[in-house]
Formats: sequence, C-alpha cells, structure tokens
Amino acid sequence: METQSASRLASVLLITLAIAGGSLVAPAAAQNGSHPAVAPVIEDLEVNADAGLAPGSSLEFTLRGTPRSEARVQVPGSGLNLILREPTPGVYRGSYTVRRADRIDPAALIRASLGGSHLRTAASFRFPPSFAARQQPAPAQEADAGAPAQQPAGAPAEARIDRFAMAPVDRLEPGTELQFTVDGAPNARVTIDLPGRPNAVALRELRPGRYVGAYTLRRQDALEPGPVLALLRSGDRTVTARLATPLPASGVSASRGTRMGAGAGPVAAPERPLELQVTSPNQNDAVDANQVLVQGRTAPHASVQVKVDAVPPASPGRLSVAQSVMQQSLQADANGDFSFGFGPFRAVPGTRFEVLLSATRGPQSTPEQRLVLVQRQG
Repeated sequence: METQSASRLASVLLITLAIAGGSLVAPAAAQNGSHPAVAPVIEDLEVNADAGLAPGSSLEFTLRGTPRSEARVQVPGSGLNLILREPTPGVYRGSYTVRRADRIDPAALIRASLGGSHLRTAASFRFPPSFAARQQPAPAQEADAGAPAQQPAGAPAEARIDRFAMAPVDRLEPGTELQFTVDGAPNARVTIDLPGRPNAVALRELRPGRYVGAYTLRRQDALEPGPVLALLRSGDRTVTARLATPLPASGVSASRGTRMGAGAGPVAAPERPLELQVTSPNQNDAVDANQVLVQGRTAPHASVQVKVDAVPPASPGRLSVAQSVMQQSLQADANGDFSFGFGPFRAVPGTRFEVLLSATRGPQSTPEQRLVLVQRQG
C-alpha cells in the first residue's frame, strides 16, 4: 500500500511539474536513454458547458493530440483536476460537474498535459469570454442536494470595443461638430458620454461592428475637462472605452491654445492624442502561422504592449478555448514605427489569432485594439 501511495504521489508531482513549466518534463532515464523520446503534441482543446461555471454545470472537455497517451486537464486553485479518456486515437474526452465548493475563476488558465511515463508536454488555455458572463453566485439558501443551478439557456451576447476615435477639431465653440467612430461587437447599442453634458450621444451602426455619430456643440453647452467615454451595451453586458485624450474646457482653441473668454490669458495647447495604427496585415487576413509579421505606427519611442492568443475552430455547438501564443512589450523607433512576429505555431486551418495591442507614452495611453487573423486553408 505504501509503495502504491508513493507511486501515485510521484505521478501527481510529475503532472504538476509539467503543467507549471508549460513545457516538457522527462525523467532522467528517458533523458539518458540511447533512443531519444519524441515529445507528445497538444493540438487543441475544446470546452463546453450547459451553465458556464455555475454550481451544477457540466463541463465537457475534448483534447486532440498525440494518440496512446495520458491526458489531463486542471485549473490550479480549484477542485478541477480531470484525467481524460481516449475513445478514439488522438481524441481525449472527459466531463466534470462543478461543485458548490469549487472556486473556478473564469480568468484562470486551464492547464492541459499529455504524455506518458517518460515524457510529458503541457499547454495553457483560457476559458471562452462567455463563461465569465454566465457565472452566477451561489444562492443564499441551500438548494436540494445534487440539484443543478438554473441558468438561462443560450450563451450571452458578446460585448467588446476594439477601437474608439474622434475626428480632430480645430477648436471647441458653438457650431463645432464632434464626430465619433467606435468599432466593436455588432448588433449592440453604443453611446458617447461627454463630460459636462447630461445626455449621452447615441451612435448608429453603419455596418456590422462599425458605429458612427456626431454631436454639434450648442451655446448652452458647458463641456468640462475630463474623459470622453464610449459605452457599448450588448444584451445584459456593458463595456466602456476612454478616448485617448480628454476634451479641453469649452472655448479652448486646439490649434492656438487660447481660451476664448473675456480677460482669459493664454493656456497651454493640449498634447496631441496618442494614436496606434496597425498597417499590416489587415483585419481578418489569412496568414501562415509558420511566421506572422505585424507592423504598425504610433508616437516615436512609445511603448507598445502586445498579446496574442490562438483560438482553434470549434465543433458545432461547442466553444473553443484560447491558447496563449505570446505576450511582450516593445518600443517604437524614432519614426513611431514598430513590428513584431510570432510563429512557427502549430495551427489547424481556420484557427483564429486574436492580437491585442495598446500603446503608452508618459501619462497617455490608447484604448486596446483587437486584430483578428485566420490560419489559411491548406
């Protein structure tokens, strides 16, 4: 019995080490053997649930990778630690029912590992965004034992803002037209909050995911210095984005920096808004994951934060989890140009690469932009 317990503990420690390292773990015997071991490969992971991460929800996992191996998924810090079975070669499946005692954070990483007694590989994935929206707190009163929590059917609508911009204006005075553009989730309601104006400005959807609108300043308007916010509402979800540079006080010339009131002295011209633009590739372009090059432009010497996730195509009625590809911070050159690459990355045709970018320089920062690229067929 003691030998079996020690053996089981060694197995658990090996799996934990493989997951924590996010790489490969090989025992000394395999490393020193005359025949080099071939590392197992994790191709993708799917997860589906009938009620998100709420107590009573059934989580179904499907992992694809090297056949005839042992596959395991777990979420560190929770009770989810599941060995998957292999009903068909290279396809591993398992289900887990969320317990009331589980504390599964929808922002936590899913650690998947695959291999045998000599060599294991591990990869990290993220829950789909809809899981966070569907998570509901446990009811105050104790329910019947084993009764699943009731959740509304169907996944919630997506809510996101990819880009928020305002056309440049020469000065703020009665008659000045403020033109806004928001890119984000389609079929949503988008409004703009101007500091000092009690009513929001509603935008219209020009085409799926592109919202435009304008507001003409009136004599009775008293805009105040402060952030300009875009609010996107989709279903019961709301997200916000802040314009890179707040509006100056009403009556300030953006070009000459002079307040237009009686007896007002000169004031400093507002700093030029920090911008971030991806010049190549274009949104939804097909790429080859063996080597992807992204180029863009921002302010000289600005810092650019980059995060890339890969989301494989999901089977009908299922959701794919995102695998982290890279995350780094880089600096634009003296002309404001920057570039970065990722790959080679093992990706099936149709895999979606979600590239999140933002820039900072001093106190200024840009809203996070989202570039989607798709692994080409063949």
